[in-house]
Amino acid sequence: MTTYDLHRHPLVMAGLERLQDEAFGHNGFAQTMDEVVEIVVSRPSSLYLRGHMVSGTTVLDRDRGARFTREALNGWLDECRLAAYVPGRGTWTTAEVHVFPNIPGRLDLYDEELLDRTPDGEWYPGAKPSGAATWAQQLLRFPRTVDNIPPWLWEVFRAEDLAPPIYNPEFKSVDWKNRRRPVTDRGTDFSIEPTVIDPSLEPGVFAKISKRLFGA
Repeated sequence: MTTYDLHRHPLVMAGLERLQDEAFGHNGFAQTMDEVVEIVVSRPSSLYLRGHMVSGTTVLDRDRGARFTREALNGWLDECRLAAYVPGRGTWTTAEVHVFPNIPGRLDLYDEELLDRTPDGEWYPGAKPSGAATWAQQLLRFPRTVDNIPPWLWEVFRAEDLAPPIYNPEFKSVDWKNRRRPVTDRGTDFSIEPTVIDPSLEPGVFAKISKRLFGA
């Protein structure tokens, strides 16, 4: 599982300090706790969140009022996702945030969707793994080269017979459905109209995609 190390990034340190104040400050919702944990799975049009608090060795569910503000958590993680992106390599999908009362917090970032099931084996509401169409939108926003798409994700695309968006280092672009869009250090630039690709003029990349999808 690929991880992304932003622990020393000023954005991360400032965000964790703000969360610490919201949880354990004068009016904090977790003043008697030892730790607050948030797990956030980021998708193109939705977030899946779950979390808990820890007191000693006891893990506690939280009530509706024991929550970080949207700006402090969601808005901050959006910026962390942009900061972690490397063109062609991608960015994280799941953030695991640990906040403590008296020591610095921690942000762990992962490539995959870290989801969980109910005790009877069903997916929690909103926790069903994403399909190829959702992952395609993820890769269109934060594209990767063919070699940086992990094998398990190729399996998702293969199962639904869908070719993913691909980062093209030659043009610093994302290529998908015969369209090419420019890519910056913060992901795809959707403000510029895409150009049309003639696959017959660029057989190499498309042959590599076909080999990953169909083995030929």
